Amino acid sequence: MTDTTQRFRAVFLAALMVTSIVGAGIAFTGSVAAASNDSVTISADGDGTSTVRIQADYPSSANDVNNVNITATGSPKIDFSNVETGDVTVQDDGGSDLTSSITKGTTDGELDISLSSATDFTDGNGNITITVDNANFQTIGTNAISADLNNDANTRDTLSASPTYEGRFAYSVADDTGNVSDGATLYQGEDDITIFNPGGSEATETNLERTAGSSEGETLQTPIPQDQPTGTYASTAADLNVTVQEPRISSFDVENGNGEDVSDGILQTGQTGTVVVDFNFADSEEVELTVEDESGTDVTSEITSDATTRTESGGEISIDPGAVDAGEYTFTVAGADDLAFGDASQSTTVTISSQTNAEINVDNDEVTQGSNNGYAIENSNEGNFHVVVIEEGDFRSGISAQNASNIFRDVDDFSETGVFNATSETANTSVGSSDNINDVSYAYAVTEIDGGDGLGSIETQFLDDSSISVDLYGAGTGITDGSHTDTDVTANTAVDDVDFEVGEGDVELAEPSGAYIVGSETDVNGTTSEGIDEVAIYARNNNDFEVVTIDGSRTVEVDADDTFEETDIQLSDTSDDLGNGILSLPGTYRLGVIDAEDADQGDSNSGGPDDTLSTSEFNSGTSSTSSIVVTDTELNGSFITYNGQIADDDNQIDVAGAAPGQDDITVAFVSERGQAVAESISVDSDETFEQEDIDIGDLSQGTVTAHIISEGRDGQYGDNGSLSASGNTYELATVIEDQYAQSASSGDQIRSRIVANTVEDTGSDDLIVNDQFRLSGGLTTVEDLADQAETGSDLTVEGVTNRQPDDNTITVELLDEEGDSVTLESTDEWGTDGMWTVEMSLENVEPGEYTIEADDGDNTDRTEIEIVEEGALEDGEDGEDGEDGEDGEDGEDGEDGEDGTDGEDGEDGTDGEDGEDGEDGMDGEDGEDGGDTEEQPGFGAIVALIALLGAALLAARRNN
Repeated sequence: MTDTTQRFRAVFLAALMVTSIVGAGIAFTGSVAAASNDSVTISADGDGTSTVRIQADYPSSANDVNNVNITATGSPKIDFSNVETGDVTVQDDGGSDLTSSITKGTTDGELDISLSSATDFTDGNGNITITVDNANFQTIGTNAISADLNNDANTRDTLSASPTYEGRFAYSVADDTGNVSDGATLYQGEDDITIFNPGGSEATETNLERTAGSSEGETLQTPIPQDQPTGTYASTAADLNVTVQEPRISSFDVENGNGEDVSDGILQTGQTGTVVVDFNFADSEEVELTVEDESGTDVTSEITSDATTRTESGGEISIDPGAVDAGEYTFTVAGADDLAFGDASQSTTVTISSQTNAEINVDNDEVTQGSNNGYAIENSNEGNFHVVVIEEGDFRSGISAQNASNIFRDVDDFSETGVFNATSETANTSVGSSDNINDVSYAYAVTEIDGGDGLGSIETQFLDDSSISVDLYGAGTGITDGSHTDTDVTANTAVDDVDFEVGEGDVELAEPSGAYIVGSETDVNGTTSEGIDEVAIYARNNNDFEVVTIDGSRTVEVDADDTFEETDIQLSDTSDDLGNGILSLPGTYRLGVIDAEDADQGDSNSGGPDDTLSTSEFNSGTSSTSSIVVTDTELNGSFITYNGQIADDDNQIDVAGAAPGQDDITVAFVSERGQAVAESISVDSDETFEQEDIDIGDLSQGTVTAHIISEGRDGQYGDNGSLSASGNTYELATVIEDQYAQSASSGDQIRSRIVANTVEDTGSDDLIVNDQFRLSGGLTTVEDLADQAETGSDLTVEGVTNRQPDDNTITVELLDEEGDSVTLESTDEWGTDGMWTVEMSLENVEPGEYTIEADDGDNTDRTEIEIVEEGALEDGEDGEDGEDGEDGEDGEDGEDGEDGTDGEDGEDGTDGEDGEDGEDGMDGEDGEDGGDTEEQPGFGAIVALIALLGAALLAARRNN
């Protein structure tokens, strides 16, 4: 072998030794004769072994190659001792395996591969791929690995390159320890790892920092903490990147022999079992199973059938339920070493049962007819199918085949429901209206055991109100696919059964109650016991109950809270010959409510409540009755006028009232000169009506009569078409305006024709409300205003108007002698009596003669008023108070009270005696300074005398 060949072999063997490490990757970065795209990679091949892959493209001549020699004996050093011929392939461009045999060197790190035929790896056929599995690392290093391409002893070409490390290499999953490099995925909490740079030198954890996110710049620590931020970490000194993830178990099942997951379920002792687990940290460590009984005792070694308690991701651990006692067990899987926390640890409970006979139980021993009753099948293997049966003898009388097919509900773990046709001896899952109930021998459900139990539900509204028996048939060969055949029952005996009682339900009608006005709207509501889906309303006439339609339907749906309600329903209908017709006539009746299923006796109206039910039929069902008094229609209302008038400046009027039982009413206005205005007004759902701004502008001034007219309970004006002509029916309002008003010369004639064709017509039940008012010119006046008012006070101005407050404003102005406005106020609020009021401030208004003017925009009224000095209208009263003060003047023992200039203030009090000169009276206030001597006898007369003298003196002064 030449020196070149030896060097190539050394380089190539070194490369294989590095690449044999689990998860490692080695790339040839240089070669004696290699092109730039030559490469060597190493990937994981089982626990602790590697796959070495060499790929090269040679532009030089490498012809007649029949032998490849790999040498990796230095550092790194690859151990090929476990490599077999089947682990090695050599391929050219064609992809055929050229490997014939291998020879392992006597020294570790050497592998000689013989080719089946000499092959040219030249320009036209220059690719070569060499793969070696099951290689092991002995040492890690940075030295080159060589590989020779030989023809016998002649080396045609040699590769030589230092290794590049990738991923996990020289790493044992079973021991969860080893080395990692660029591209490796690490896990929170992981220990016992050594990080290498891609070139083979050991990296310190301080060289790796978080590259992004809120933890950017944070250093990767080893051992890796359980709360190490996840994400990518990069070396600041070398081309090294690793990723940190949270270790997680993604799925964990305990399966029975049927391959069904029985977690939180039941595992029979007669079956085998398997624990299957998937997790994301399979390249780091295995998971381990622990099983504990109810006391916390570890029974793992007993229940694991082959004593294996660990597995790789996707692997299985076999268990033997029969090896332990019956009871509840806790199964836990977690990382086998470092990764046994958080989502890397999961537990579930499994009940191991030695009971092999399936059982059935119901949720309630007693239920109300119409409610649902659940059942559960127990002690059967997961994934089994059972048939559950109720015989036709327990069916409710009068139900259809379709009803029977709905006895078992399509809920929970059902696979199929239906009835069994005894005539055709077939199971029927699609029952139609043509199927005969007499052909049905039983109702059934096929139920699957899922999660430890097989759950289902029974609709009891189709069952008799008696004791009901439910039969359970065992899982057999005929019930493996969820479909029922006759042999499932006829060829087997029920393995268990359970009975429960069905009691009659109840239903109550809360509204309507008491009185009902024909034609009015009311609410229909009440309560039911659980399980009733719909109710029907009936009215009794003589001995029969007749159905009452509710908003066009014979039934009312019951809500989930077992209540039913329909709002704004008109019960009466004169055109109906059943219950609604009964409620159109005044009288006292029995109003009943019944389960709609019980109201379908099959006598009429197939598929719903019958037209009529006898008293016994009604009472035999889930029903109740109450009394209702039907009264005739009513009418009341009024017109809105102001001071008994409507101003022709407004020419509009409002009307409001109530007309229970009516959809609309007619209002009419008739003047004395034979003019009329009429309008139809809708009645709201609360039985009231209101119309604003009815235009009466076509009427002349004077007395106007106003009328509100309703049709009565028969729904028409007059007696059967008195408003019809030539086959056409007209609205009353149209007839009044276009016919009565056009052909009459006076208001009395119009009014006579209105009442003659409505309320006074033969057999009529129409109603009328009459009123009258004056239509006159607009008028706003000031009433009862005082002649004088003090400056600084508040002046109340009142008056009367016939204008409407919604559309008008009354403005009140205080005008001086020149007619200039001094102050003004306004109001748009007054009642139907027309009385209006404003408050006007006279603050800063000088004394003098003024005019008050009230203006409604079209009409004005004026009145004069004098504004006097503040206090002028109240001095007389103050003067009298001054007299009381003068009683204290005797207390002026010292003349100090008179000497003071304040004595002039007191003079106002004296004027009080004259009714005007109160200034001297204010001297009396000085006298009040002597008020301390008021209780001394004899001084009252002296004070009175002084006051009289003072008044006389003042009068004399004024005369002068």
